[in-house]
Amino acid sequence: MMLLAFDIGNTNITLGCFDGDTLRFVSRMFSAAEKASDEIAVSLLNILHIHQTRPEDIDGAIISSVVPVLTQTVAQAVTTLTGKLPRIVGPEHHGCFKVDILPIEQIGADLISASVAAVKKYPLPCLIADLGTATKILVIDESGRFCGCTIAPGVKISADALNKRTALLPAVNFTVPKHAIGTNTTECIQSGIVFGTAAMLDGMVQRILKELHVPRATLVATGGYSKSILPCCEQTFTYDENLLLDGLRAIYES
Repeated sequence: MMLLAFDIGNTNITLGCFDGDTLRFVSRMFSAAEKASDEIAVSLLNILHIHQTRPEDIDGAIISSVVPVLTQTVAQAVTTLTGKLPRIVGPEHHGCFKVDILPIEQIGADLISASVAAVKKYPLPCLIADLGTATKILVIDESGRFCGCTIAPGVKISADALNKRTALLPAVNFTVPKHAIGTNTTECIQSGIVFGTAAMLDGMVQRILKELHVPRATLVATGGYSKSILPCCEQTFTYDENLLLDGLRAIYES
């Protein structure tokens, strides 16, 4: 079975193409809300062509989205191109894992997808750090129950806010500085954001473990900024780049 899995985030649309259990390729597009479905269909056709995949080879599709304005646009593009109506992850799919948070509608599709994948792939309890547009930590207890999560501004949001809301602080890249004590403006910002995010993850893990009343948990990280932040953490995280895509495949197959 050939499956297209879409993770629509605030910054990127991540597309994974599965051939059975094998992830054939991963590609990304910008999450441009103003694009029409035909434009996205053309981009998708080009991506499939690059990876030597024909639209008629696609057997199904599934979408996880945190950008409502793009959800139906992408769904229409997929239907136009492949003739297949995608499944859209929503509150009804919480049955794929245990949850007691109410209302169910407050659980985002990305949280559902990541949680389903983590329960299937890792020992429990499990904490999932998703370092994307927002920095999130998802909490799954030893019974496989989704307990909730934490949400903080992401790395780029924090850097952009400093640049836009101050007169003199420049935009910087996310290179890890040599020292926590910065000696110039760029290093100071890098230290605050990179080391600060790493320290937040370390501290939040300890707080969450205390609330769960467990000495340890499996720590998993995903999201675009993980590679910059994880080496600076004192906690040891397993980096899983395609965690959400794996969760989407599991939901589709269930």
